[in-house]
Amino acid sequence: MRLEERLVPFVEESFLSPLLKNQGVTDISWNGESIFYMDNRHGRKKANIDIDNDGVGNFLRQIANFAEQQFSYMEPLLDVSFGRYRLNATFQSITRVNNKRCYSFSLRVAFPGSAVENSKDFFGPGCKELLLKALENGESIVIGGETGVGKTELQKFLLLHLRPATRVIVIDNVQELELSRGDGSVDMTSWLVDEDNAHATFPALIRNALRNNPDYLLVAESRGAEMLDALAAVMSGHPIITTLHAKDIDAIPHRMARMAMQGSTNLVYRELIGDIYHHFSLLVFLKRRIDENGIIHRYIETIGRMNDRNRCVDIIYKEKNS
Repeated sequence: MRLEERLVPFVEESFLSPLLKNQGVTDISWNGESIFYMDNRHGRKKANIDIDNDGVGNFLRQIANFAEQQFSYMEPLLDVSFGRYRLNATFQSITRVNNKRCYSFSLRVAFPGSAVENSKDFFGPGCKELLLKALENGESIVIGGETGVGKTELQKFLLLHLRPATRVIVIDNVQELELSRGDGSVDMTSWLVDEDNAHATFPALIRNALRNNPDYLLVAESRGAEMLDALAAVMSGHPIITTLHAKDIDAIPHRMARMAMQGSTNLVYRELIGDIYHHFSLLVFLKRRIDENGIIHRYIETIGRMNDRNRCVDIIYKEKNS
């Protein structure tokens, strides 16, 4: 029996069942004392679920058994992806709450399609047209912003709007983007990262993807040295869609350069930033705001184009309230 066939029913029939039936819940966590969850619209809330630390420990050990992974004092970290879920947990040998040993976990929940597809807040006037034109032209798109602003959901939107028969390789450490297949008209293959396997790291899979003749390469999130391989892919004519954390749109190229420098000690920053401005094209920066009723509104704040000559970002869209 496949991992998903064992783990998905187990988790969905567990004490987490009431939360997993809520289509707005994207993350669930146990901090050693209580269950909290993140609602896509209403933010983080405490759940009314009756479970203790021993019950959570039994739950996590069963998941480890299904996944055939060690989870113990000697192996205190558990990281498992299955179906639309990714679970990361810590054993009680390293976790404390109020000076007591405890377990902890965080469960990420993904959904098919894109949550921003029909959002009234997310796309300002002309935003969709700018993004769809960039896809049509085969441009690289870099999406920046803080955690929880909708970067992955915008990636899903872009995947769903690729032209039929577009060849795209998705590189991710969870199966979330795998759910964005739409009607199946896109030639899409997903590869899961395994940092414990030298042949399945982000950089290794990016390099291998170029041998598969992709029209687009989608790297779920750029965090470090893999940016150097992403840049090499773009320089060889393979456009990329990726996300990263940044404080504003102007910071994105410099953040990309600093990440790429983690991939080699022989790089010169000035030359590297020049390559980034020359070969990448469209930048999108996302933000969120909370209204007086506590409702979260995610939106595209800024869209810009790389200006190779002046090494700056030319703003082509700005949200009017920003």
